[in-house]
Amino acid sequence: MRALTFMFWLFATQAWGAEPPLGRAEQQFDALEFDAAAASFLEALEGPGTRVERLQAWRGLALARAFMGQRQEAQEAFEVLLLLEPSAQVKDSLGPKVQVPFRAARAAMEGQRATLTVTRLPDGRVSAVLAQPRKVATEVMVAVRLPGAAGFSAAVGSPSGPVSVKAPPARAVEAYAVARDAGGLVLFEQGSPRAPLRLEATEVLPAAVASARDAATFPTAETVVEEAPRRALWPYVVGGVGLAAAAGVVLGVVLTRPESLALPAADRTERLP
Repeated sequence: MRALTFMFWLFATQAWGAEPPLGRAEQQFDALEFDAAAASFLEALEGPGTRVERLQAWRGLALARAFMGQRQEAQEAFEVLLLLEPSAQVKDSLGPKVQVPFRAARAAMEGQRATLTVTRLPDGRVSAVLAQPRKVATEVMVAVRLPGAAGFSAAVGSPSGPVSVKAPPARAVEAYAVARDAGGLVLFEQGSPRAPLRLEATEVLPAAVASARDAATFPTAETVVEEAPRRALWPYVVGGVGLAAAAGVVLGVVLTRPESLALPAADRTERLP
């Protein structure tokens, strides 16, 4: 897993040349080339990066669009920034071109949060769905294993899902789910490879029958996570509540905000006229 990550970064660096898109975007922004900077910020959002770099890119894109007079586009970028970092701010000194779309975005995102839900269905399947008030994650992955198994069976699909993996209904399973953006950065998660969720069985069978059925129904993993990756930078604390319902066993999660990430104090606008 670490080798694949390294190769991805290597190929991306070669494709970009010596200057990654985010660095190029900031240089163009400083030179007041806002149109070029916006294009470079968008390019940076589609490549690998850390969470802090994602916040810098969304912030830079919003500011560049605001200074070009694209109020609606600037508000949309600010809304994504606030979804990822609700405490984000911009300086009052930047004037109405920036303040108007930012305040509109803050009003629109008041109380809005992303919610990643993992559900155990009556037939045993484990399903994941992401509800996001603004489209920022582009895919959801859910991974499942029997307790004690070495690897996870995984499925990837659209955030609106559901994305599901088969599992024997008479067995408890361990699972986790993540939502990633276009550049592959994990934005939201529930559980992890090192600390998976435990989902109880949805069907009770005699031990002998359950053992025979498990061997026939549990899928052979086409996508197996053999080694748990290092936990990505994660600015949300995930909490789960177990609910029993007629349709099955559901484990829900609401993403809550921990300590805010410290963004650069400057908006890279000190030299603007």
